[in-house]
Amino acid sequence: GVTKGCNPPDNTEFCPDDPVTRGQMAAFLVRAFGYSNVGSASFVDITGNVFADNILKLAAAGITKGCNPPTNDRFCPTNNVTRGQMAAFLHRAIGD
Repeated sequence: GVTKGCNPPDNTEFCPDDPVTRGQMAAFLVRAFGYSNVGSASFVDITGNVFADNILKLAAAGITKGCNPPTNDRFCPTNNVTRGQMAAFLHRAIGD
């Protein structure tokens, strides 16, 4: 249940060779860790994005603050996740 596919909302394809976007990564982590609180984060670039609710849940859980520090008013949902960023997200999700 962690991944549903790479072509939402149909999710009929997996795309094993595609990179993972920040929006997709948010959905993976929300499903894996069961985050449910949407919180009050406001990213100016997620309106209408299929992963918007997952992004807000990830922010409410303290896993992300944004992609443009120190302002952090953007999430950059279509940018790819680097290995370093993924490591940081997992570290925050799993804890010490």
